[in-house]
Amino acid sequence: MGKRGPNTPESKAAVRHNALKHGLTSDAPVIPSESLAEWQRFLAGIIAGYEPVGRLETEHATMIASLMWRRRRVARFEVAVITANMESTEEDLQVAQAYGAGTLSKGPLPSIPPQTVAQHQQRRILPPPEDLDKIMKYEAHFHRMQLQTQHELEALQARRKGEHSPLARVDFTGPPLP
Repeated sequence: MGKRGPNTPESKAAVRHNALKHGLTSDAPVIPSESLAEWQRFLAGIIAGYEPVGRLETEHATMIASLMWRRRRVARFEVAVITANMESTEEDLQVAQAYGAGTLSKGPLPSIPPQTVAQHQQRRILPPPEDLDKIMKYEAHFHRMQLQTQHELEALQARRKGEHSPLARVDFTGPPLP
């Protein structure tokens, strides 16, 4: 099977920033909609909290900060999706009503009573399934990575101090029991 993905310099340039669209898979700690100064303050706070000694511990603390920052990004993405979905409710209802009446391209859209809009907005509190799947996938992934990295850092710090460090730590988080 041949190589998949972009082959020409033009196509490679075209897809270069795809990960920045929602920022969830971006390797950059700060994407265009975020503040570099805020990231630096956040990173400094996390590093100060862990008080790492040496390069390895500092790398772990930096990774924890990066994962926490990305989890914040997931939360912002979720809010943006829900907000956009709720804000489009009235127009979506107007278009649906005009389409059903056969008047979609024949003048202004019909008005929708505010209580009808509010009722339909309540049904849009959760993101659409494709966005909800993405949100849950990345939140779970970043959370697991953060816990694993925290456990590794804590073990490194315990060994450095001559304390006992468990060989493995198990995370028992999972779906609720029925």
